[in-house]
Amino acid sequence: MKVVVIGSTGTMGALVVNQLGERGADVVEAHRGNGVDAQTGVGLADAVTGADVVVDCLNSLTQSASKAKAFFGTAARNIAEAAKAAGARVVCLSICNAADPAVNRRMGYYQGKAEQEAVYREVLGDRVTFVRTTQWFELGDTLGDQMALGPVAVMPHMVTAPLAASDGAVVIADAALGTAHRGKPVVEVRGPQEMDLLDVARASRTARGLRGAVVPIRFGGKALRDGSLIPDPADVVTPMTLEQWLAAKHA
Repeated sequence: MKVVVIGSTGTMGALVVNQLGERGADVVEAHRGNGVDAQTGVGLADAVTGADVVVDCLNSLTQSASKAKAFFGTAARNIAEAAKAAGARVVCLSICNAADPAVNRRMGYYQGKAEQEAVYREVLGDRVTFVRTTQWFELGDTLGDQMALGPVAVMPHMVTAPLAASDGAVVIADAALGTAHRGKPVVEVRGPQEMDLLDVARASRTARGLRGAVVPIRFGGKALRDGSLIPDPADVVTPMTLEQWLAAKHA
């Protein structure tokens, strides 16, 4: 089976490439570095020719609603049109409940993901599967590092059921290869424990030997703090706990 992974150099994309390769898939890595630009469409048609499945793991680091919607919407349309012409299915990485207006009202990035889902459905109908995950443990490090002020990191409370990105990659590979979730339009994935991502960041900074507090800030609205980020029910509850993730990361 030929699977094209778009955004293959990102955190999740690289893990998905490894998963697919280990299972014997013919994997094509598509990213700007090798001439494939989902924003302009350059190189897409050639990349997906002969593909059975296209996996979209693209990301953009913006909290601007207009920029996020433009990025994800444009890329989704270009990828969807190329996949449709090639007769390929699409598996798209998304976020649990990000398309809910009550959740994304103050989260521009989530509005972008909602736009992405809407465009894929418009163009591909039932030939797209969304693998929606809760926030990854890795996001605690990303946010904490991005919002550090000297030794002090600031980040919002995010009550979620976080998971290891590697566990999410397993589910995406399952959906792409059809070994699980065959025919499901949406697969909701969460981690094993409900917790505040702020506490994930604190635990990870301690494990990394970083000094300084992680200070909570108000951002993103009530939905980030009231459990609205957690799918109910979930199709998959991943196995790796925070303690196991930290132990593996710092072994």
